[in-house]
Amino acid sequence: MKYSTFLRTACAIFMLLPGIAAFNQESVLVTIGDKPVYASEFTRILNKNKNNLSGQKPSIQESLDMFINFKLKVREAEAQGLDTTASFKKELANNREQLAKPYLMDQEVTDELIKEAFERSKWEVRASHILVGIKPDAPAGDTLLAYRKAMNIRDRLSKGEKFDVVAKELSDDISAANNGGDIGYITVLGVVYPFETAAFKMKIGEISMPVRTDFGYHIILVTDKKPARGKLHIATIWKSINMTTSEEEKAKAKEDIQNIYLQLKSGADFGELARKYSDDRTMAVRGDAGFWIGPNQREMAFDQAAYSLKNPGDITEPIETSLGWFIIRLIDKKSPDTWDEAKSVLANQIARDSRSQKSEKVVIDKLKKTYNYKLDTKNYEEFYRLVEPSVFEKKWDASQALQKMGILFSMGDLSVYQYEFAKYLALSNKKGSVRTIAEFVDDQFADFSKARILDYEKSRLDKKYPDFRDLYNEFRDGNLLFEITDKMVWSKASKDTVGLTAYFAANQTKYMWPQRLDAVVIFGKGENNLQKMMEDYRSGLLKKCKDGCDGVSVQNVLAEVTAKYSGNSFEIEDKLFAKGDNWMVDQVKWKTGASDILNEANAKVIVWINKLIDARPKKLDDIRGQVTADYQDNLEKQWITDLRAKYPVKINQDVLSKIKL
Repeated sequence: MKYSTFLRTACAIFMLLPGIAAFNQESVLVTIGDKPVYASEFTRILNKNKNNLSGQKPSIQESLDMFINFKLKVREAEAQGLDTTASFKKELANNREQLAKPYLMDQEVTDELIKEAFERSKWEVRASHILVGIKPDAPAGDTLLAYRKAMNIRDRLSKGEKFDVVAKELSDDISAANNGGDIGYITVLGVVYPFETAAFKMKIGEISMPVRTDFGYHIILVTDKKPARGKLHIATIWKSINMTTSEEEKAKAKEDIQNIYLQLKSGADFGELARKYSDDRTMAVRGDAGFWIGPNQREMAFDQAAYSLKNPGDITEPIETSLGWFIIRLIDKKSPDTWDEAKSVLANQIARDSRSQKSEKVVIDKLKKTYNYKLDTKNYEEFYRLVEPSVFEKKWDASQALQKMGILFSMGDLSVYQYEFAKYLALSNKKGSVRTIAEFVDDQFADFSKARILDYEKSRLDKKYPDFRDLYNEFRDGNLLFEITDKMVWSKASKDTVGLTAYFAANQTKYMWPQRLDAVVIFGKGENNLQKMMEDYRSGLLKKCKDGCDGVSVQNVLAEVTAKYSGNSFEIEDKLFAKGDNWMVDQVKWKTGASDILNEANAKVIVWINKLIDARPKKLDDIRGQVTADYQDNLEKQWITDLRAKYPVKINQDVLSKIKL
């Protein structure tokens, strides 16, 4: 969502100002053009994030000016019809859908799910399973047969047959042929909810009763439980292989990773080798900056190798996985999240997980009671006759059902008619499992009625929950603010090269290079008579660089001297320096030649100054980003002036005087 990011950035600064006292919330504070703006909106927005600007306390008038500028921009966006475009409406509909989610969940159930997930997050459970596959919409008869098959498997296991042997023989999970049903360690939210619930409740060595999921029936064996290991911050070097890789290419990948490992053991820089050789091209940017992983997020060989690393900087030997060869470097470790760290993350994950249906069902049951839900059984059961077996072949003719005008169910002031359900069935008419018509109709109606009940509640959220209405309006205005500011300022400044050039020329004195030094900062390191080596550096430079030396020439002089001092080394920084860029450059006298020898932590330093460069104007290409930003600010100021002329602003001073910080 655009606004979710944008609102928290520069264009919403006015929303982050200190709180103010409440008063008559229906008073008109400002009139913009012919539209009133109420004091309640101003006070609500200012109070919303009153602690976010630590130490900053703008006056009421400053706060109001920013608020008015915001409302002027939104007014102009509406005048230009930006709120009527298809893209804006789609974006806003998505915003509304996301904002509505918390209001369609039962908070008590949701809180229980979050607490349950947090307790489970403290553990990792190793499990094996045998799957008897069956589709979620399978008919009752097929479901019963699958259950009986699962129970027969469990009986065999109970009598002592080996789990992995039976899994290889009977499991519908194709991976069982290789792993004997062992799926490794699972973590919370890592598998479907019914499977997770069963596994986390079981004891080590226990065999479950059949557990139903969307995949079928599972017989589960728990083989280990251990405390959660937390997260790892790692970097990798990867040489990839896949199903199409030839044996020759696989051998080459293995040889390459071994050579890289030898370089690392000899002291080569991990980040540099990652940038050069890793098949993960994001490493070309990240180098050794790395990424975070949690337990069991990679296949077992990778997971075990990564978690075997003890100290930051440690690396693994090359690890073979199904994706190729990896070398893993540990950067940092983090213990499992605390409750405060985990609860908001878990809440978001649960909202996207199937377990959220548990909370949703409670909400639907409550809504049915609240709005006096009534199902017309006669009109509903008519669909058992209207729907024909051809529906399972996508050939059902819905024309007769679409003519039915009877009420199917009602709630509050909503009436849902038979033809609406018929239309839903016709549009969702697709091949599926053959079962009884009654089973099919009941399943389809459950989804249809749930959607209509939730849609009805969504349509009433503005009236029921003022905080939802206010937040929705904020998103609406925030999206408009984004669109209009992009059109009138950001994109305009980027595209208007003539205007940008003219602005730069008119403000040239703002964009000047200060006086600078063309200099080389030389760091000498080592314990072999370092002071004498630095003196030799200084003498050599004064002798060979009378007319100035670039970085390469300086390095040649230094290398010649350093060769006489075994074990010592040097580094240089060759650039143009202004005051404040480097404390050592600031400390020396700004005159050509070699400075005195300075002391730095673990090093001695000389600054070689080639020449002083006088202050001069910068070129536009050197600072285009800065000038563009300044030009945007200039455009925005002029735009605000124009908007205030177009939409006269009238402030109700009597109301304003009653607002206190």
